[in-house]
Formats: sequence, C-alpha cells, structure tokens
Amino acid sequence: MKKITIQDTTYEVPGEWDEFTRNQLLYLVRLIQTCKSEAEISLKLLLYCIKGYIKSSIGPGMHLIKTRASKHVLFVDEVTALLDVFDFLFEDYEGERSISPKLTTNYFKKIRSGIRTLIGPNDLLQDITYNQFVHLQTYQDAMVKDPEAIDDLVSVLYKSRKGKQNVKWMKRVNPEIKIATLWFYLGTLAFLEEMFPRVFAGGSKATGSVYDNQQRIIDVMAGGDVTKKEKVRESFLYDAMYSMEMAAARMEEMERQSSKS
Repeated sequence: MKKITIQDTTYEVPGEWDEFTRNQLLYLVRLIQTCKSEAEISLKLLLYCIKGYIKSSIGPGMHLIKTRASKHVLFVDEVTALLDVFDFLFEDYEGERSISPKLTTNYFKKIRSGIRTLIGPNDLLQDITYNQFVHLQTYQDAMVKDPEAIDDLVSVLYKSRKGKQNVKWMKRVNPEIKIATLWFYLGTLAFLEEMFPRVFAGGSKATGSVYDNQQRIIDVMAGGDVTKKEKVRESFLYDAMYSMEMAAARMEEMERQSSKS
C-alpha cells in the first residue's frame, strides 16, 4: 500500500493493481464504465479509498475534502497533484491514455450464477492448462469485434463444483465481476509476456487467427506427432511456457553458433 499525506493526515491507498480490495476493484470497474476522463476516475477512486467526498468549490480555486479522519481545504493544483497516485492504472496507447490492467490476483475464486456456485482459477492462472490458455487468447481476439465474447472467455476459467462448464451460465454472472476477471486475465498475460519473453517475441508477426497460430505451436511442441498433441494441450500452462522458452533459447544458441561458422 502507498501512504499519502494530505496536510497533517496520512492515508493508505493502493500503490499497484494487486493491492486493491475486492470492493475497490469493483468500484474501479464501475468508474471505467461511467467516467469520461482519467482525472475523473482517479479523483473518485481516491475519495472512495480514503472514505471521503469533495465539495466542488468553497471559494476561488479552493475545494473541501472531508473524510472520516479530517477535513482538508485544498487548492485545485493540490487536488490534481494527489491524483498522480493512480498513474499506474493507465498507459499511453496510440496517443491516448487508457486503462492498462496488471492484475495478477484473482479476487473472485468463487462466483455466483443464479443459485450455482462456480469455482475459478488460482492467482497468476497457475492451475490452468495450456489448452485453456489457447481458448482465452482466442476469445480475447474475438472480443475486438464482439464484446459479448467476454462470456466465452470467462467461461473458460470457471466450472461448477462437479467440474462442468457452460457459457450460458455467464449470463447470470455480475457483469462487473466479468470485467474484473478479464482484467485479471490481461494482467496475468502481461506477467507471462515478461516472464517468457522468447515465447511471445514473435507474436506480432503471426498471421491468421489466434486459434490457428496456437495450433501451430502445439504441433511444434508435439514434434508433429498427433498422439502427443493432446498431452501438450492438457499440460499445465507454466510447464508448457517453460518448455517453449527453453526451446526458443536453444534455437537462439544454435543460430548464433551457425552464424559464427
């Protein structure tokens, strides 16, 4: 957590994605859907975290922030400076600032769909298979044209107590939780890209659908042996990633040795 001091009072607010509470994360989801600017999102989130509210104007260029702990009379530039605490939420993308999820903690290991309880993955997607990851990337790609594909994506991660999965169950899941789950997946994907740089290094050069490209990777990992493909698909994600990273490292070394000869 990050400590900020407003005049003589110290508050604690999240300093990174995985420090949000469950309720703070859901509130952020709502803000992203309703607010029009980064500043508005940051201000409302700050007030929520310090349990306060702001009175728009109490004099020329002055605002009153009242919390459970104290009252603060601040100039506009002082209020603006406080919002920097949430810079980590945003990144520049194609000339615009947009939300950039780096969430790797699954705050929703159990969710409700009507009367049904669904069980989700561990933090960092440590317990999913490579095949599930293939489907997650496929549905992420599909969401570009069809936002409703979020139901398909979330359904990959959640199952009933008996181990069953059904995309239809997602219709009765809280939409805010589905977005938070999407952020969790995207944050873990960013983590994987940093942890296994060689695996993802050539992703931008791939052609065709995401699903087809992943099938090619599975074929390479199975050595073209059809009987081994299912084993690759059902291997744990991190086992598959480590194998691909090591294979890529060996390939790089072979290419270096070849270039010297």
